[in-house]
Amino acid sequence: MENQNRPELSLYSRLPENVSITAGLDVELGAETTGSSKQQPFIPGYVENSVVDGFEADKVFSQKVKNKVFNLDNPSKAVADAKDAQRRRKRANKAKVLTAKEKRQLNVYDIPLASRKYELFEPLHELWKGYVEELFGTSNPLAFTQKLLKADFHGAIITVARSKCPTFIGVSGIVAQETENVFKIITPNNALRVVPKVNSVFTIHIRNSLFTLHGNQFRYRASQRSSKKFKSRPTIDL
Repeated sequence: MENQNRPELSLYSRLPENVSITAGLDVELGAETTGSSKQQPFIPGYVENSVVDGFEADKVFSQKVKNKVFNLDNPSKAVADAKDAQRRRKRANKAKVLTAKEKRQLNVYDIPLASRKYELFEPLHELWKGYVEELFGTSNPLAFTQKLLKADFHGAIITVARSKCPTFIGVSGIVAQETENVFKIITPNNALRVVPKVNSVFTIHIRNSLFTLHGNQFRYRASQRSSKKFKSRPTIDL
């Protein structure tokens, strides 16, 4: 057989000569021990030859090495690699958020012409009525004004009572969108009117009360207004 003529292959390579000498491994691995010649264990011999002067090798071996488990890998590097892999997975799985510029380019906030119908926003108004009734609760109209300042007006029916621009006076409809500076209103004539808050006064009916909103003091986004503390300020009529 050809395999019988080949030298026996070893799974492990031999230790370097300097390591064998340092550890006291003068006997070749795998060789049979004869007489008083015995193969010395590697670790005790390595510790004995590695301990500096002033320390007892046997004491160091028994206290620091014997029956201890040592990690021969670099644990700090393994932990760092695992954290890097976790961060990469989070970045890959994280949904991309559109910037304000990208939203404007994609016309995210524009209401399509086919959707500018009053009847399509009537269900939103019904939801808003339930929301404002729950918000009103048992409070009196005077106390409710503080809650109204922080309320969401998407779905409310508002009317422009006064404005420096005469074309906006009398415009009434359901609020389809509110931004920091304008109300976008869908009128019963299925028209979209963008009414600026600046120099405009709005009225809104809730239960049997009529509330007045001064746009100059109302120039905040709905999300900002919900957490803002309003201060009492004098109002100058238009």
